[in-house]
Amino acid sequence: MKKSAWTLILCLCVCFGKSQTLDISIMSQQKALKDTAHNSIPVDSVDISMAEFIQETYQIPCYGLYDKYWDTEHISSRFMQVPFWGRPLRIILVQSNNNDFFFPCLGNLKNKYGESKGGFHPGVDFSLAFGSPVKNCFDGVVRMAKTYGEYGKVVVVRHYNGLETVYANLSRIMVRPGQIIQAGAIVGASGKSVKTGTDLLHFETRFMNECFNPALFIDFELKELIDNTLMLKESDLAIAERQKVWQQEKINTPTPAQAQKQTPAVTPTQTTGNTTTPQGAYHIVKQGETMYRIALQHNISLAKLLQINNMKETDVITVGQKIKIE
Repeated sequence: MKKSAWTLILCLCVCFGKSQTLDISIMSQQKALKDTAHNSIPVDSVDISMAEFIQETYQIPCYGLYDKYWDTEHISSRFMQVPFWGRPLRIILVQSNNNDFFFPCLGNLKNKYGESKGGFHPGVDFSLAFGSPVKNCFDGVVRMAKTYGEYGKVVVVRHYNGLETVYANLSRIMVRPGQIIQAGAIVGASGKSVKTGTDLLHFETRFMNECFNPALFIDFELKELIDNTLMLKESDLAIAERQKVWQQEKINTPTPAQAQKQTPAVTPTQTTGNTTTPQGAYHIVKQGETMYRIALQHNISLAKLLQINNMKETDVITVGQKIKIE
């Protein structure tokens, strides 16, 4: 969605109340979810061979709201301007066409969000037996799944309500970037803290790359949502701690030329066998192909593919056209 459209929608919301209603699921791209019930299943029985993956950028949750930011390599590598405009955002957490919220684990709260002896803690920790299942909170798409510094094995999921959830210190990762998952789906098995070696799950909630206290909308004792709306204020975001967090994560803020991050990585079900491409090679466009699908086939980002061909994402390609890969 164009920025002007976002501006109009949010302005209308402001005019009709003291807060903005950011009903992401209504304004976001079409979802590609199957309407199936979720049962509790053991971690060892998880099989992603039949998992569904996004095929086009329109399937990325809130792609327009996030200014086409979809980074599969870093948790938070880019500053984004959150559209508060002096008023809090009222975010609808679960829409009628979404699956119900799932608490991420069976463990109890161990470490809270915020300032601690070790510095700023950008999430919460749950005490959890090693190897226990860790579940996805809301419907969404896996953005990142890899080993990442002090987070250890970590999974980041972007949801259709605009939030992102982070599941860290895993012993096993059971999902892949670009995978469409429902609330309650197992993302991995719990592990040990990289810092202390104790059994626990580190959990974060983020909005447009900024972390905030999940206790604002989750009751940790009852293990359920406090309400189906989240009133998010600018002061709730840990913007003042951004540089500290990024320094701990050893991420350099990209320049404007680097700001357009890569699109979803190729997943096991999408691999075509062409994992390396000879320098100067070309791809001949076939019927039904898009630049995004060509990028997936050759294991490169859409941004890079567009750059080397001096193209825009909105440019039309035709059957038989030669697309430079390197």
